[in-house]
Amino acid sequence: MNVLEPVRIGLAQLQSNKLRSFLTLLGLLIGVASVTGIVALAEGLRASVTAQLDQLGGSSLIFLSNPRRYYRDDEGRWIRRIHDDHLVLEDIDRILAEVPDVRSVIPLEATGGQFRRGKVSTNGRVVGGTLAYSSAMDWKVAEGRFINRTDLVRWRTVVLLGSDLAADLFGDENPVGQEVKINGERFDVIGVMEEKRVFEENLGQQAIIPITTLQKRITGRDRINMLQIRAKLDADTGQVVAHVRKTLKRYHRYGKDFEIETAEQAMEELNTVILIMKLVFGGIAGISLLVGGIGIMNIMLVSVTERTREVGIRKAVGARRYDILIQFLLEAMVLAIAGGALGLGCGWLLGQGMAMLISNLSGEQFIAVVNFQVALGAIIFSALIGIFFGVYPARRASLLDPVEALRYE
Repeated sequence: MNVLEPVRIGLAQLQSNKLRSFLTLLGLLIGVASVTGIVALAEGLRASVTAQLDQLGGSSLIFLSNPRRYYRDDEGRWIRRIHDDHLVLEDIDRILAEVPDVRSVIPLEATGGQFRRGKVSTNGRVVGGTLAYSSAMDWKVAEGRFINRTDLVRWRTVVLLGSDLAADLFGDENPVGQEVKINGERFDVIGVMEEKRVFEENLGQQAIIPITTLQKRITGRDRINMLQIRAKLDADTGQVVAHVRKTLKRYHRYGKDFEIETAEQAMEELNTVILIMKLVFGGIAGISLLVGGIGIMNIMLVSVTERTREVGIRKAVGARRYDILIQFLLEAMVLAIAGGALGLGCGWLLGQGMAMLISNLSGEQFIAVVNFQVALGAIIFSALIGIFFGVYPARRASLLDPVEALRYE
């Protein structure tokens, strides 16, 4: 039997009964479109987060923060924490000096601030910076200069404004060399940072001052909430984490209680969330696939009934049961693949539409990703649905008695 013949017959059935075929494939179309759209958005989210992490250092990033648990592990026993240990500026120099394969260490310390220039005022965030902050955050100076060592040592009241803060306070004027007040204290503007977004956060509403100035003149405390450690690109992140823990234990009595998380762990958590999202929404969309499969079974049963005489004639001229079985199975596959292909196209359109909506709402470009594996998987899965739900009608057709089939009116 020519394999292309059942395919041709299946396509002819679709064309001759357009409305019936469309209604039959609608469930499968909706199911495949839903799954494709969900997967496209999930992969787009993964790509967006990965791109943002790559700007900061990708898998080489390590985040070190203060203990967050109320209880600590004491040789297998959990006891209530009675101490208040925290990171300090000295820990930056300790890690840089004693931990191999570390490229940079910066504090992630910020507080809210009110910015005023004359009668103009606005709110933003005040970030504590160090010499390595600009390069580590991949946030370059657009005008002026960055913080230097003297600014840090002398707690100088100098500030670099984010692009939005500069525009709000100075308009079209050059802010460099001028003065602003932050929480009522005078600061000299030494630079303006370029426009930048990180994880949908607009850094234009931030201002950078020396971390020592932030601690001594604004917050009044020496603690640091989090350090961002960037390992060398060819370094073993696990080894770097182990050395960081040893260093913390050397200088902090409860150094083992500090929280350490790597970018790889964060991506694993994100992948877990994405997988759960795919499974949940995929399960819901699977109901449509089930309905679509039942629709294909129904239309194939109708087709078997309508073509009973045809089956009888084919058997009378020598067609075997196997030939009839394969013919109707291939026709069911053609129906399913057609529905899957239409669903794939609709899912791509759905994903692109949702991506455009997210981009418009967030102000940041977001893309929906439909890769080759997703497209191939959708087609293969559709074909499997066609085979599964087409077996019973095909077997029924193959078992028809040729004599009775020829008598069928």
